Amino acid sequence: MPEARYGSLPFQESIDFFRSKLNIPTERWADLWREGHNNGFAIAGAMKDDLLNDMRKMVDSAIAEGKSLGWLKKNFKEIRAKHGWEHTGSSAWRSRIIYDTNMRQSYNAGRYEQLQHFDYWEYQHGDSISPRPLHLSWHKLLLPKSDQWWQTHSPQNGWGCKCKVRGRSQAHVDRKNLTIDNAPNDGSKTWIDKVTGEEHVIPKGIDPGFDYAPRKQLINKSIKQQAKKKAEPYVPPTRIAPTAFSTAPGANVHSLNKKLAEFAPAKQRLDDLGKFLNKHDIKTLFLKQAQMGAGTKASRKVLPQIEPYLNLGRATHAYYTTRNATRTNGFTWRNKDHVVVKVKSGTKFSKVQFDELAEAVENAILLMREGDKQWSLSHIVRVASESSDNGGALVTWLHEIGHQVHYKAGMPVVPVPYGHGVTQYSLSNDFEWHAEHFAMWLLNRDALAKWDEGIAVYFDKMMESVI
Repeated sequence: MPEARYGSLPFQESIDFFRSKLNIPTERWADLWREGHNNGFAIAGAMKDDLLNDMRKMVDSAIAEGKSLGWLKKNFKEIRAKHGWEHTGSSAWRSRIIYDTNMRQSYNAGRYEQLQHFDYWEYQHGDSISPRPLHLSWHKLLLPKSDQWWQTHSPQNGWGCKCKVRGRSQAHVDRKNLTIDNAPNDGSKTWIDKVTGEEHVIPKGIDPGFDYAPRKQLINKSIKQQAKKKAEPYVPPTRIAPTAFSTAPGANVHSLNKKLAEFAPAKQRLDDLGKFLNKHDIKTLFLKQAQMGAGTKASRKVLPQIEPYLNLGRATHAYYTTRNATRTNGFTWRNKDHVVVKVKSGTKFSKVQFDELAEAVENAILLMREGDKQWSLSHIVRVASESSDNGGALVTWLHEIGHQVHYKAGMPVVPVPYGHGVTQYSLSNDFEWHAEHFAMWLLNRDALAKWDEGIAVYFDKMMESVI
């Protein structure tokens, strides 16, 4: 059975939806009913607080880092063994249910927020192996977003349901000469909770408990009371970089954000960087050299995990590999929204010293003035600081993000005469000039402004324009 895929996941609305939930210990999935799942995170049968917290961390990483079902299965087994948890069903089945439901409903909730910008919504049947007849009958159904039908029929509409909703503008409706439909009346059914004896009237075609719209909403008093337990609930960390996929444990999205949060002198610029990454849904791949090599076994091995993360279909492999992996520290594309950065198995962002990175900017400018222009800022960090390759990888990441800022700003030309650049690499072309000086601007704006105030202001305005 193929793994679930969720369009442009992760995106910020999806991540925000999941992070806003409260931990709710429950014996059964039905203990948290309908809209309660908008507010609460629950794993049926997970009553212990520490167990639920570990499960929450696991799903949070899956959503924010684009982790695969295989990754979640492995972690699910480890968490189950750690807590001695006995659950119903096989581990493979339970982990798939956890993965599919949380990933898909977080995606749908994020989409619900985005869809508010459209006048009309169109139901799209998913690619289920065994289509539900009613779901199939709703395919291409076009209704105003204000139609009450969406309050009970917004996907996900049942276990394993892969249906989605697309937004349509008035201009699109007029251009395509589309007809606005009337909401279908397919009747209802009564479902009895065998444990409580409670009866629920549910629209036909909708699984029990799924007749609600996944969206952020106010957390009511009863949910708050149910969430109060002895252990402190898991609080997802603040992320400047909302997402990253990594094959190096010490260079993942968690260690990256923890390190970025330590760099107080650049707080405002980092906050703006976070806004940029969120707005443009910029993804990051931290990969080892062999995994970046075109046609290598290592690059093929990680394809099943990277493909759903980047959501580029069959072309995915071409967009994280290169024939010059041995000579390349990172790369990106004008028409894509992700960057690739080379790391080593032992790369650890925790070892990065930001004062060394800021000092490297000063040293690059000093050496340039003395006629000893260095190749790149990353090179200086790798050979002349204690941060070494750890800091070099982080500087490379900022360099590649600098390319994306330049692209999203419309690719303006270099605003200074040729030859006016701090590093040799910055003189390669307009693109490398922008990427090199963007990294310097973010790490040490004061040093850059002391050398050339106009360049510092130039990047101030560029960042404003893209956020």
